[in-house]
Amino acid sequence: MNTALELKEITKRFGATQVLRGVDLSIREGERHALIGPNGAGKSTLFDLIAGRTQPTSGRIALNGTDVTGMPAHRLGRKGLARSFQTTSVFTGLTVRDNVCCAVLGSGVTTWKDRWLRSSVIDEETHRVIAAIGLADHSDALATSLSYAELRALDLGLALATGASVLLLDEPTAGMNRAEAARALALIRETTQGKTLLIVEHDMEAVFALADRISVLVQGRVIATGTPAEIAANPAVRTAYLGEIP
Repeated sequence: MNTALELKEITKRFGATQVLRGVDLSIREGERHALIGPNGAGKSTLFDLIAGRTQPTSGRIALNGTDVTGMPAHRLGRKGLARSFQTTSVFTGLTVRDNVCCAVLGSGVTTWKDRWLRSSVIDEETHRVIAAIGLADHSDALATSLSYAELRALDLGLALATGASVLLLDEPTAGMNRAEAARALALIRETTQGKTLLIVEHDMEAVFALADRISVLVQGRVIATGTPAEIAANPAVRTAYLGEIP
């Protein structure tokens, strides 16, 4: 199986503080991979590095076999990587349709000829994404009128509309109750078939329900990678979550 995303010996320092300490991570094409760890483990920093918001101090990041180390977010987007943020990144003053249309226009799904000569292609792709995320009845509604769970669905839709093959999902069920989280997980499963996912999530129930494999980050190092069953049975992981780092 091909590797969609690979990190080799990634380190990150902020002044004298070392946050990441030689992170190795390999995510297979089409895999749903979760990154978990105690608060302060470095998960957000690692996500920012992969997404091109910051650069590693050292190490290498490859996307679909291409070295993308230090590449900014807009260039990573053109190479097939999109990110959904923990705090929604939608345009609240626009309608659902306009939000998704903006993402489609900036994507690799359509060509410049589509944008200038075949507006129906843009409309069709916009409608397809809105229907997929379950917001067809809210197409003309302003994003500000949506519920929190609907906003998170729209945020996922913006990532999907880019046509990216690799999606970074940052706390996709944060702030949701159990019923909302269950619906969000079902939506993610349904809409991301065939795509590669890297998920940061604190809700262990969501992680174990969604992920094919899990990596555990503790004090800037990956201490374990495996299936949900393997991670649940790993004594080093249990120790880390009890606050006693081996």
